[in-house]
Amino acid sequence: MHQDERGHEIATANGDAAEAINLAVDNFLHWKAAVMPQIGSALEADPDFGFAHVVNGLVLHGARNAAFRPKIEASLAAAKSVVAGMTERERLYVEALESAVAGRIAESVSTYETILAHHPLDLFAQRLSQMELFWIGEMNWSAEISGRVAMHWSASVPGYSVHLSCRSFDLEETRQFDEAERLGRAAVDLDREDVWGTHAVAHVMLMQARHDEGVAWLDGLKEHWGDANQMMLHLWWHRCLFHLERGEFEAVVDIYDQWVRNRDLPLLKSMPDLYIDMQNGASMLLRLELRGIDVGDRWNELAELTLDRLEDHTSPFTSPHFAIILAAAGRFEDADHLLRSMTVFAAEDKGTFGPRYAVASIPAAKAAIAHRRDEHQRVVDLLMPARQMLWQMGGSHAQRDLFFLILADSALKLGRTDLLNIVLDDIEYAGFSDAASRIGYRQAAAELH
Repeated sequence: MHQDERGHEIATANGDAAEAINLAVDNFLHWKAAVMPQIGSALEADPDFGFAHVVNGLVLHGARNAAFRPKIEASLAAAKSVVAGMTERERLYVEALESAVAGRIAESVSTYETILAHHPLDLFAQRLSQMELFWIGEMNWSAEISGRVAMHWSASVPGYSVHLSCRSFDLEETRQFDEAERLGRAAVDLDREDVWGTHAVAHVMLMQARHDEGVAWLDGLKEHWGDANQMMLHLWWHRCLFHLERGEFEAVVDIYDQWVRNRDLPLLKSMPDLYIDMQNGASMLLRLELRGIDVGDRWNELAELTLDRLEDHTSPFTSPHFAIILAAAGRFEDADHLLRSMTVFAAEDKGTFGPRYAVASIPAAKAAIAHRRDEHQRVVDLLMPARQMLWQMGGSHAQRDLFFLILADSALKLGRTDLLNIVLDDIEYAGFSDAASRIGYRQAAAELH
């Protein structure tokens, strides 16, 4: 029996396997790219290492790609076959993975809560619960979880910066901006490579319209992102948002080409269709087009990747982005195929995602396609009743803002100043300071005066 750095027991007699899985989990917690090779090393050292099998399944599940399902199910089966030799904490991770595989995400999170009730310093459970809840829009729940364990943490506990950055993001998404920034900065002060803390502070600055500070914040930390996973590319997406707000469209396009969707980068070479990267690309191209910028043929490479994901319902937030991509590339038949598959899934799914697809993802996807077809009344008809449900598809306030931008653009084109006023109120209620000054809403605000 071995332990991790916070004293949690790990059921393996092989020291090399324990060291490898501890490094894999630590890399995962720190958003580093080198996770799967370390899991592989752990299983090579001890093929019957149950916790390594369950970590493998949970990390693959987090990639939100239906193509990985056979490997995830194999990891679950391997873990269950040796569950008798696992610790009680490790068995709970097996239960969490089993719930996740069945699509019962809320049940999975409840299991992480049980782990944290007994082991409040278990960062893996805290991080996994946040990721699951973030992608179904339940950030109040996530903030409750991180708040519940906060009293057990101090600077003397290994991984303190990771806890702080997780807590910071929970607070930012629940509009507690001052404390979110304080904790995010504290995390980065402890570890300059803490990309999640960096990310949380960038969110605060975006919400508070501190665009110059946002550029400076990210610029001052970019040299510390070399070992990071796709979160590094997402931070460049955030940098684009700040430049976009400053009207620096050439800078946005340059960053998009050099970082956000540079297919020559190792991260994008290894997995060009990772959900967050597809979201980044679709969102930024559409934001540019809404400002009148010609993005050329950049939609095409995203569309080619999307064609393999038409039946993939692993992320309620990603599916509408697939619709945006297909419509923008002129692939309306494929977009209709996507909508049909989403509709069937929403009707048949017995888990957490089905209802979210029904009330949020499908209206958002239909509206995105209608917007591309210049069917602006249809956009309004779809998004006005659905807009207060969009949180259920997950993502951040900053990310979901894209669909409010679509709604505002259609309302503006229809001359519906009554709706523009409502949308601006929605944006400010979501936590965006001075909505009327935002580049995406400036013209809408001008129409009201």
